[in-house]
Amino acid sequence: MYESPTIRVLGSIHELTEGSASGAYLDKDYSAGTPFKDLTFSG
Repeated sequence: MYESPTIRVLGSIHELTEGSASGAYLDKDYSAGTPFKDLTFSG
């Protein structure tokens, strides 16, 4: 039987993003230690 999606409130946007910041290094999708400045975009 189909169940429609539901939204679960985890907190305010302010609370959820409070500790976020742009760091000097990229995330796990890049090799360890890859500097943020090496990020490239292709289109």
